[in-house]
Amino acid sequence: MYFSNRGVSAVTDGVTAFLARPEIIATSGRLVWCTFMATLWEIWCSRNKARFQDQGMMAKHIINRTMMSIHAICISFKFQKIPQAWLAALHQTEHGMEELKSRTPTIVRWITPPSGRLKLNVDGAFMKTSGAAGGGGILRDHEGNMCWAFARAYRDLNSSLAAEAMSLNDGLSICCSKGVSEVLVETDSLNLFQLVTNQISSQWDLSCIMHDIAMKTLNLKAEITHVPREANRVADCLASSAMSCTHFVIWSSWGDLPTTVKDPYHLDKVGDPSIRS
Repeated sequence: MYFSNRGVSAVTDGVTAFLARPEIIATSGRLVWCTFMATLWEIWCSRNKARFQDQGMMAKHIINRTMMSIHAICISFKFQKIPQAWLAALHQTEHGMEELKSRTPTIVRWITPPSGRLKLNVDGAFMKTSGAAGGGGILRDHEGNMCWAFARAYRDLNSSLAAEAMSLNDGLSICCSKGVSEVLVETDSLNLFQLVTNQISSQWDLSCIMHDIAMKTLNLKAEITHVPREANRVADCLASSAMSCTHFVIWSSWGDLPTTVKDPYHLDKVGDPSIRS
């Protein structure tokens, strides 16, 4: 059995022993690994909801959501030759989705732009308690290679939306200064996306920055879209690190990126997916 706990006296020892197993190529082995990681994730999410949202932790709920995640993974990666036992379990999960009354987890990943195109991901961060704010972004090519990235701390802002707008403006400004003539842009801020696409009206305190963004978008032929946060994790890490920056930083090599940014950068490059609950 893959998850046998015989001979294991501590949870950490059991987890370490499982993770130290040689990689299994067969579909059943991949499913076991996916199930293990999905279970840990669902336990973590359930624990956070119990602690911060006063929702009770239920084993049945965790198991159901884990199996729903595996179902989504099988569909996304088109697993072949799935063992009959797994098919039966996943079939039961399909019928149990109505009872769960929650959204089915989906697979989200950063998608490379078409060949010959460039993609700019931007994000902003704001801490209401301290007023600290920052923004960051990264421009990548169709192979996921970094062209440049930036991080900048902002002062005297009063909302996360303002930080998001500032980071978008900075990213577009760098594109202009470096001779980029056309760019795809992604943000995980739905409010910012609705502002730049004129779906909602701009707040008076953002009118100037939104005007600048509109002009740069026109000049760059920038196509701006909204993506889930899980597909914007590099920019998210850059924005978080920006709050402690003492000056406007632009990196031209991935090797110079902050340590916290390198891992998500590599995960995006290899197409590593995230599960969005």
